[in-house]
Amino acid sequence: MKNGEENAKSTLRKRFESFVKTLDGFEDIDALLRNSKDLDGKMRADYLFQCRQIIVEQKTLVSNPVDKPQKFAGKMMRDRGIVLMGTASTQRIFSGQPDASSLQRKLMLSIAKTIDDDVAKADKQTRDTRLIFSIPDAVGMIVFLNEGAEILASDMIHYALCNTFQKRTEGGVLRYTQNDGVILISEAHTVPIPGVLRAYPIHTFTSPQTKSADIVVAFSDMLTKRWATFNHAPLIKESRN
Repeated sequence: MKNGEENAKSTLRKRFESFVKTLDGFEDIDALLRNSKDLDGKMRADYLFQCRQIIVEQKTLVSNPVDKPQKFAGKMMRDRGIVLMGTASTQRIFSGQPDASSLQRKLMLSIAKTIDDDVAKADKQTRDTRLIFSIPDAVGMIVFLNEGAEILASDMIHYALCNTFQKRTEGGVLRYTQNDGVILISEAHTVPIPGVLRAYPIHTFTSPQTKSADIVVAFSDMLTKRWATFNHAPLIKESRN
């Protein structure tokens, strides 16, 4: 999606927080609970939409953990007694190891640990929001706004989400079940599209255990289209083979 130049000066977070107020049934949960005294330590998400059928928790990625690959590779080399002169990519360093694929996976998850942490917190926020408002059937959504974490490319975030949503407790039960889907809006990266000066990616992830996949897709499609309109930008859908 190509952003309108007139909105480029505003931060992604500020624009999104103005944008959500235009969506159907928007309610600001913090405003609703400002004078509430009986929350018993419960957490809450950020927004309600569509007659409280949708709960949205917003997370903004600002910190760019560029030092993590070097730290990860450095520790691995020290632990294994590897000495390397000069500079080299982690891929080159790992290529000589028998567990190269495992090392690359661990590195990716280390870099994207903030995604795991945010999903864990959002799980509690959505759970408690359902309890506070007595809306047990509301669909939970997380919206990630990647404003400055350039190292967290969309495919890396998707990989991290797949790993996180498959985690289980010691009893074998899925750990994070409260959110049905994730929408990633990134302005830390651009997508090359012929004839377009600047295009930013939006991706949707549906939790593998959701019972509301159709609602997740419908809400994500609606939000994406409205976001493009809000930014005075064309929406370009990626073709998939």
